Amino acid sequence: MAHLAVVRGLTYTNLSQVFNRWLIPTYKTVFRWTGNRVDSEDATAWVFLTVAGHLRLPELVQVVDDHVVDATLEVVTRHWADRYGIARERCAELDTSESIPGLELLFEGLTAEMRLALVLRFLRRRSSATIATQLGIRPEATRRRIIAALAGVAQRIGFHVESSEPAQTDQVSAYIDDVVARRRPLRFEVLPEAWAPMIGAGHVQAAIAGNHLPAHEFVRTLERRLKDRAGRRFVTELRIWSA
Repeated sequence: MAHLAVVRGLTYTNLSQVFNRWLIPTYKTVFRWTGNRVDSEDATAWVFLTVAGHLRLPELVQVVDDHVVDATLEVVTRHWADRYGIARERCAELDTSESIPGLELLFEGLTAEMRLALVLRFLRRRSSATIATQLGIRPEATRRRIIAALAGVAQRIGFHVESSEPAQTDQVSAYIDDVVARRRPLRFEVLPEAWAPMIGAGHVQAAIAGNHLPAHEFVRTLERRLKDRAGRRFVTELRIWSA
């Protein structure tokens, strides 16, 4: 809680204190649930602009923090419910913890073949076709192995897996391709049994060093937008923003 040292009497007195305290935790949270920078930037901006629109400072730290957490949970719920058709009640499995498990923890319990497939796909960024050639299996078998491995990752973090059989293989594989390529994935109606590997993909991507940190330009742009809203009292002391 060292970030709250600037908050005297456990009260936020201006929006910059909220920004400094919550920017990184918010971005890290939404990145592990979305798996890509573009959606994470949009979601993070929505959280801060929404909170800024409702705050009446000075306010107690706990009250403001609850606003930020609630807004973060709402934006990741909207991401999956509005863009992928996931029922909002299923989105109750989402949480706002900023903690991102390491790859070793995420891969725990996976077979050696599954681990290798994920390392080649996400860390080496090799295509499914290239991995298939390297492993001596068909491309379709490679895609299904990757999807099954990512469902295992989701299960490892406590996510409910509907089925052990991969579903919507083509769409989920395309989603994984976009996540690995650091693009905003295309939208489609996701079947419940296809959701877990998509969640797993986001967590693996977030666990790779540097991926879960916001870009400098995004931070400065959001800072300017909030400064315009808050006026002269918005002052930041941000030192390191790199990805």
